[in-house]
Formats: sequence, structure tokens, C-alpha cells
Amino acid sequence: MSVRKSVFWAFAGQIISFTTTLGTSIIVARLLSPHEMGIYAVAFATVGVLQIMTAFDIASYIVREKHLDARTLDTAFTVNAVLLAGLAVITYGLSFAGAAFYGEPAVADALQLLALGPLLSIFEFRPAAMLQRDMQFKWISIVTAARTLIGSLVTVATAFAGFSYMSLAFGYLAYGATGLLISNIVAGQHASLRLSMQNWRTIGLFGFRMMSISGLANLVVRLSDIILGRMLGLAALGLYSRAGGISSLIFQNIYGTATRVVFVQLARDYRETGVLRDTFLRGLQMITAVMWPILIGLAILSRPVILILFGEQWIPAATPLSLLLIAQFLTLCFGMNWELFVLRDETARQTRYEAIRACVSLALFVVGCSISLSAAAASRIAEALVGLLLYLPHMNRMAGTSSADLIRTYAQSALLTAVATAPALLLMMSSGWSAATPIPMMAASVATGILLWLATVALLKHPLFDELAHVGRRVRGLRQA
Repeated sequence: MSVRKSVFWAFAGQIISFTTTLGTSIIVARLLSPHEMGIYAVAFATVGVLQIMTAFDIASYIVREKHLDARTLDTAFTVNAVLLAGLAVITYGLSFAGAAFYGEPAVADALQLLALGPLLSIFEFRPAAMLQRDMQFKWISIVTAARTLIGSLVTVATAFAGFSYMSLAFGYLAYGATGLLISNIVAGQHASLRLSMQNWRTIGLFGFRMMSISGLANLVVRLSDIILGRMLGLAALGLYSRAGGISSLIFQNIYGTATRVVFVQLARDYRETGVLRDTFLRGLQMITAVMWPILIGLAILSRPVILILFGEQWIPAATPLSLLLIAQFLTLCFGMNWELFVLRDETARQTRYEAIRACVSLALFVVGCSISLSAAAASRIAEALVGLLLYLPHMNRMAGTSSADLIRTYAQSALLTAVATAPALLLMMSSGWSAATPIPMMAASVATGILLWLATVALLKHPLFDELAHVGRRVRGLRQA
């Protein structure tokens, strides 16, 4: 499958997933209180802390491997299964300690149900990893859309039925079970329970480095939730998790989807030519040109957006949301660094950097929690700046780009961001940043920003212009047909 088709199918699935997840979060937020959301958030955070054991990202090893044989795949499945089974057992065991730590028996109920999730993932691993390696993003999108729809339906139905915070756990399990079932149907030829430990040291070393990188990042995020819940209370954690959920939803559905396709293409380029520059640079140009305006635009409109979507009780989540979105804006300045380190086999270096970043991030977050919820969110901006200092110097060397390439990319994306968000900024300044800003005025500012963004894309002859022109030609062709 070509990169263009891969991107199309990847985003088609994510659009459905994004819309469904956002709709579900709106409904659930109006059915549950911040305290109820906090109960699930702290249970999910506890699972996230334990997941550092399973953050080996063995699927990326399968995607990267030049010569993948059956034994290697069997070993990858075996190692992954052992890790996930261990995670399930420990999660169940710690459910009792979690309830005692927070003085909230409900935490134990949620944790015990969440313990079943890793067991489902064991049997999804092989088909899902091979679909990604083969760039079968059409089927990946179908799986993503289906599991999101089923998981959301279960969450909403059980929330209406009065299951409170447990509705989120039921939805989580339905999400996992649906992915397991459909992945094994569409990629059944890759499904197998064969076990092997041949060449496990190589996979284990790769996995340990991945655990040190992504596992540390996940550990910091989840520990932060636990610390915030302990220091500021479960209601404050519910507010923070709502803000973090929105920012993560945007980041994962746009950036995560795009980089998943780019990583597979980068891996293919590296296997075949050893050159990464063109694919990396084009990916960075298009990702920042789209993501930066969305992040800053939503940061500006956060108060009225929160009020419209979730209701008045969630307005205190608006400021943390804006701060988290600004942090993500800065993080994109060193975007796709993970992909470069993996492909260049420099994960040992990245492990050291992530250790530094994790320690600084956690220390800053604790300080922020001792001040206020907004200060805790603001610490993520400082964390992003630390990451920028660590990773930016290596991007040119690993991607084969020059400083001029990056400066030009950032300058164009910054200009696009400025023109796209200017109408919203002027509106909010004139309204005194009121959460009650009229919806028609907000819609007009967003529409004006999009038109200005499109005009600037055309004037700059940005790579996105070629893609938009291609889409236009396809639409015209379909109309003529």
C-alpha cells in the first residue's frame, strides 16, 4: 500500500475513533462527577505504572526487522505473553493496596476489572503487529473504528444503567475484546500460539531499551496522576484527567496516526536505501502545519469549548487544558525523535535522555501539585523545554537534514499557526476570555482561521498544498464519474 493510501486509511479510522471517543466523553462527563472520574483515573494510572514492565514495544521490533522469520515471531509472541500475564497478576494483587492507599474501596473494584485487559492483548499481538508491518492500514483502521465504537457503546450503556465509574472499565474491556476478535479474523493467517525462546536476548535487549524510553515516559505520566490524586484529591484528578484526556485524544489521533504511517515508511526507506531525509522532512512539515494551529487554537478557546461540551462543573479543567496543549506544541518541535533513534539503533542514548527528562518532569510536577492544579499542568511546559534541549541537537544528524531545513519548516508552520488562530485570539480578548462566548461567534472565528490557513498554504506552496490539490482532483473525478 502506498504512503498516500496508508495515510488516508489511517486517518479514516482515526476520524471515526476520534468522533466516537469525543462523543462518549461528552456523555460520560454529564453523567459522572469529577470525583467518579477521579476513581477510574487513579485505577487506570496504577495500571499505567505497572505497564512499565510491558512497555517493550515488541511490535516495533517486528516492523523494523529486516529479515523476519517464523521463529523470531514466535519468540516475540512468547516474550510479550509472559510480560502481559505478569502485568495482569500484579494488577489484581495490587488492587487491595490501592484501595487502602486512597481510602476508597471503589478503586479496588476498578483495578480488578482492568486486570483482565492485558490478558486480551496477548492474543491480539501477532495479527496486529503483522498488519502494521505489511502497511495494511485499511484493516488497521477498520479494527480501530470497530473497537472504539463497541467500547464506547458499552461505556455509555453501562453509565446510563448506573454503573458509575465502573462503566469506563467495562468499556475498556469491550474495546480490548473487539480488537482481539477482529484482528484475528482479518489477519488470521498470522494468528498462532507457537512458543519459542530462540534469540530472546536480542528481542529482550531491544525491549529493555524501549521500556527505558517509552516506559519511563508512561511511568512519569501515571505516577503524576497518582501523586496529584493524593495531594490535591480525586476531584482535582478528575478535572486534570479530563483536560489530559482531551489533549491526548487530539495528539494521539492526529500525531499518533500520522507518525505510525511515517514510521513504517521510514523503516522501509532505511531497509532499502538507508536514506531518511525526504520522508522525515515531509512528515514533519505536514504534521506541524496541521497540529500547531489545532493545539494553539483549542488552547485559546478552551473555556467556551469546555463549557459547551462538558458543562459548567468542568470549567476548572480549561486552564490545565490550555497549558497541556502548549506543552504539546513545544513537544512537536522535536517530533518523530523516537522513530529516528529506533531506526538508527541509538536507543541506548535515548534511554539516558529519557531518564533525565523523567526525573526532571516528576520533580517539577510534584512542585506544581504543592501549588495548584494549574501549576501542575504548567510543569509539562517546562518538561517539553527540557526535551527540546536534549533531542533537537540530534535530529539533523539522524534524519540527514540541515538546520536550514528545520528552521524553514518551523517558520512556515509558525506562520500558518499565527494566521489560523488570530481570529479566535481577537474574539477571546474582546470577550474578556469568557466561557460564555457565543457559539456563532466562535464558529465564525474558526471558519475565518481555516480560510486564512488555506490561503497561506497556497501562497507558501507548502507540501500540504500538493496533497490538498490531489484530494480536490479525486473529488472532481468522482463527481464526473
